[in-house]
Amino acid sequence: MLRGSRLLYAVVATTFLFILGSAVSDPVRPLFITQVGATALQLGFIMALPSLVSVLTRVPASALADRLGRWRLVLMSLVLSVGVTAAFALVNDPVWFYPVVSLSALAWSVFSPITLVVVSERSTPATRGVFIGMYFTAIGAALLGGPLLCSLFAFFLGLRQLLLVCTAFPLLALTVYLLFLRRGDMEHYRGFDESVAETKVGSWASLARIFRVRNVIGLCAARVSFAFSMGVFSTLFSVYAEGALGFTPSLIALLFSVRGLTNVLIRMPAGQLSDRIGRRKPFILAYGINVLVFALLAYVEAVPLLMLTMALYGVGWGMRIAPSTALLSESVAPEDGPLAMATFMTMWDVGYSVGALLAGFTAAFISTPMMMLICSPIVFSALVVFILLSTETL
Repeated sequence: MLRGSRLLYAVVATTFLFILGSAVSDPVRPLFITQVGATALQLGFIMALPSLVSVLTRVPASALADRLGRWRLVLMSLVLSVGVTAAFALVNDPVWFYPVVSLSALAWSVFSPITLVVVSERSTPATRGVFIGMYFTAIGAALLGGPLLCSLFAFFLGLRQLLLVCTAFPLLALTVYLLFLRRGDMEHYRGFDESVAETKVGSWASLARIFRVRNVIGLCAARVSFAFSMGVFSTLFSVYAEGALGFTPSLIALLFSVRGLTNVLIRMPAGQLSDRIGRRKPFILAYGINVLVFALLAYVEAVPLLMLTMALYGVGWGMRIAPSTALLSESVAPEDGPLAMATFMTMWDVGYSVGALLAGFTAAFISTPMMMLICSPIVFSALVVFILLSTETL
């Protein structure tokens, strides 16, 4: 079976196109949901659904991949993504957003862990870091390119037409997948070392060991707080920017692209910096920036200052990724690593869904600037917890 670069490049390209379809619509999705007639409460629940679905389906999807085969399951997720992307653009009643968004989240929950594992398994020890880095860079590039394309499309298209155009990206991903990846390429590779993923990884004893590590507790608290703030921001900001600030969808998307640019640019330097000076300092700096960002979002209304704020937002977002991942992996026993990472990822889904739900529940009596301001001390409190609990691993 093929272990060459062709397979890995094809997986990375498929991942980029898969995410790009969602990233193009991200800045204007709340605008479309409210345009169709959703209330603020409905908007919050719809925005929280992807994270809720991910929490419920991540582990079953992994087990299903072992039974049905990875190639078939990824194919199903790509076909599903094409269908639900088109369906989202055709919704005329807010009630239909619930099943459509749930199915979209299911497609991602299936696709993401399988493709990451394939990249890890099929690369050699000498190239594994390169291809895993390329995989995450493709995700970052989609998060940058998506809002840029959205800003361009919004000049010429209405929201519904723009969202229909997004269907082209998962369709391209499906095309690349069928052209370049065969069934045998995706299945389990026996040469990959899985000695660290023994059966006790999934046990309660492993989970208990993980949460006895102070670094894990600090990292999880920080991750939940940031994800909570992201849930609030993603639910409220676009609607606020259009309604209260008078921004066009194109300008809103441009603000998102500024955040995406700095997010991508800072990831690798942050990882290199954490290798030199330790994991805690870049991570603490990132969260300090995030505390400032949410305070600024409560008060800044001028476009140039919002551009600067969104640039800082991207820096704070991207700078935390490599140091936190490295600190987590270095803080737990090798046999507990997979479960620790899965638990860490779940913290994001928990925080984001709570933030989105709370934003929807409180929108009627708490203004968007006040919600942004509330996020700032929440992130700060988690940062204090991290500083008090964590220790350096280098």
